[in-house]
Amino acid sequence: MVFSSYLFIFFFLPLALLGYYAAPKKLRHLTLTIFSYIFYGWANPWFCLLMLFNTSVDYTNGRLMQAYPARKKLFVTLSIVCDLAILGFFKYFNFGLDNYNATMAALGIPEAQYLGFFRVVLPLGISFYTFQSMSYVIDVYRGDAKVVTNFIDYACYVSMFPQLVAGPIIRFQDVADQLRERTLTWEKFARGTAFFMLGMAKKVLLANPCGKIADTTFNTGDLSCFDAWYGAVAYAFQIYFDFSGYSDMAIGLGLMLGFVFAKNFDSPYRSKSITEFWRRWHLSLSTWLRDYLYIPLGGNRKGSVRTYINLALVMLLGGLWHGASWNFLIWGGIHGGYLAFERAQGKESIYHKLPALLQVLITFFIVLIAWVFFRADTLPDAWQYLKCMFGGATPGQGEAVRGLIYNPYYVVNFILAGVTIWALPQTWDFTRRLTWPKIAWCIVLFFVSLIALTTQSYNPFIYFIF
Repeated sequence: MVFSSYLFIFFFLPLALLGYYAAPKKLRHLTLTIFSYIFYGWANPWFCLLMLFNTSVDYTNGRLMQAYPARKKLFVTLSIVCDLAILGFFKYFNFGLDNYNATMAALGIPEAQYLGFFRVVLPLGISFYTFQSMSYVIDVYRGDAKVVTNFIDYACYVSMFPQLVAGPIIRFQDVADQLRERTLTWEKFARGTAFFMLGMAKKVLLANPCGKIADTTFNTGDLSCFDAWYGAVAYAFQIYFDFSGYSDMAIGLGLMLGFVFAKNFDSPYRSKSITEFWRRWHLSLSTWLRDYLYIPLGGNRKGSVRTYINLALVMLLGGLWHGASWNFLIWGGIHGGYLAFERAQGKESIYHKLPALLQVLITFFIVLIAWVFFRADTLPDAWQYLKCMFGGATPGQGEAVRGLIYNPYYVVNFILAGVTIWALPQTWDFTRRLTWPKIAWCIVLFFVSLIALTTQSYNPFIYFIF
């Protein structure tokens, strides 16, 4: 079930809100948990059992840390090992098997290959709820959060449907107090509704059309240089509006339920360096990696060389978190390498003395090159696309492709996406103080989005697969 669907908007969400607000205060977490499991299990109910098992393991180890503080290290280790083992199996088994078979073939011993039918299906959002659950046991171990004694409260935190399958990653210490007590106000609900409407517009009116451009270009073998750049920029627009739109909707739904989630995007394409980019892009992941991986590895406390290694390693693992593919590792390596290089420059880019506009353009160029690896299906596909971008390929299907990607509807939406990114205020700032003109604008965009949905067969959420 996706947020930008009639099923969610007209059936699930009204029922969930009605059930939540009608329930007695003591039963609201139970009500929200039930609706969240229905939401998560809509496509495959068996995935609910996996999430319940993960939840039970971390909840139990949290209670054991409270009961036996002298053995806290043992229990937090058990939790982390179990969480990572589950994540590793479901996310990386197929990748490991494919590489094993490729290695055996390269060594000339095909009889050692595994050619069975067994393949693992990746549960939706497993990376997101696993990281959330891990943050709880780590926070309890460090003393940054109190142990949750009520299982339903903890299950509600892990499974909360607004951010369950595609983030943002809500750390336990950020919502611990809200789980105990929060206020439900009309002001919150109104801002949440505005967040949801604007996020919906980002997704349907901007991400989806740009996604069609990107899919067409990336699925074409040979392109002209200009067409390839056009497709790459379209993908950069798509992934931003797709994920930031989902985050806006998640934050909005949280506000409707009384929860305040942190900002997840801060105009990342306005960054003047890669370091700044990661202070603005997918903030919940970047701060999670910083606090639970980079700092425990030593951060910048063990000398310059170790700092550079830690930055590169964290981004490589961040790339692997996104998916089991060499492309994601290269994407993480590009960002990690630039972060290490800029750290050596004193957290500034080598081009920091250039005019601000040029700094933004160069940073966007670097991000764009990395996105090619992120988007391409295979490593050879990524190299081929880069070859097209830099004029090294002979266009083979140019005329047919241009007739699709330069359709006026797509071109207009592409331009609107660029204007929105670099000229308009963020959703977070726009909704801070709602006025009647702003409310009217949100309603208009929402209804246009609903109308557009009736004509769109293309409506994926990129981060569902992570």
